Parts: sequence; structure tokens; C-alpha cells
Amino acid sequence: MLTEKIQLETNEKILIQVRKHWFILLVQLLSVLFISVIPFVLYFTLLATAETLSSFLLEYVPVFVTLGTAWLLVMWMALFNVWTNYYLDVWTITTKRLIAVDQRGLFYRNTGSFRLERLQDINISIRGIIATFLNFGDLEAQTASEDREFVARNIPHPRELKALILDATDKTTYGAIPDKFDGTEV
Repeated sequence: MLTEKIQLETNEKILIQVRKHWFILLVQLLSVLFISVIPFVLYFTLLATAETLSSFLLEYVPVFVTLGTAWLLVMWMALFNVWTNYYLDVWTITTKRLIAVDQRGLFYRNTGSFRLERLQDINISIRGIIATFLNFGDLEAQTASEDREFVARNIPHPRELKALILDATDKTTYGAIPDKFDGTEV
């Protein structure tokens, strides 16, 4: 669906679309689920342990059910927000451009793009033992103009993505580059 919204130039093809690593989504979803259960665990723990509070808690069950339902509704919206940010935060690499969509909330999105021939430098950083083992990290692309930062955070396989971007940049800028140098001068 998102690829249909991108206006491609002639002879331009989408090479890859990259989202955050699945582990980041899992951690965010589990965090919301953990937070959503805390009030219920607290309620039933107080009900079971404190005899003086149990009569009070039992007396106001409809109020606690209403508050619990409202709490679950808010947590459902938080889960939706996590999924929306994951799904709509995407980097698209084409044969001619890099298009970055940074979804920061339900109604806040930054979109930017640059042509691959304007690429000055591309850096990756992999921080931590989990990121090393699961092979995800940050990728930062720098262009000649420093007014816009292109950073993809927590993306899978950053080394391979960097190689793909550099290969597409070489093909865009210099034409087809042979895999091996045959010794003849250009």
C-alpha cells in the first residue's frame, strides 16, 4: 500500500523497503501489555492480602470495573499507536533515491528524500549485545546539505543495507560498475 503512494521516475525501481527490527516492535508491545496488567494485578493482590481493604474493594467493584475497562481502552490505543509507528516508519531505497518516512505519532510524520548521487557518507552503528546478536542497528546517511538528517534507527541488517545503498549509488552515479577490475584504465 505504501509503495503505491511513491511517485517513481522513469526507469526507477524500488530495491527495498526497511522497517525497524522485529525485536524493537516486540519490546514495545510487551511493555504496553505489561503496563496494562499492572492495575489488575495490584487490585487482586490487595484483595487477597489486606483484610481491611478487601471490604472496601468489594464494595466498589463497579467503579473498579469501569476504571479497569477505561484503562484497557487506553492501553489498546497505545498498542495501536506502537503498531502504527512501526508500520509507517519506513525507509524506501530505489535505484535513484532514498525516501525516508519518520512516523513520530498518529498525526505527526516527517518525510524526506534525496537523490543517491548526492550521498556524501553513510554510517552504521550497532550498540549492545542484543543488537549485535540479532543484527540490527542505526544507519545514518549524510548529504551535501546538512539541513536534514536521514537516520534509520534499529533497522535489521544495517551492513547489508549500507552495501545495497552504496551499490545503487555507484550504479546511479557512475553507471554499471564491474564486479572485478580487469586491469584496463578507464
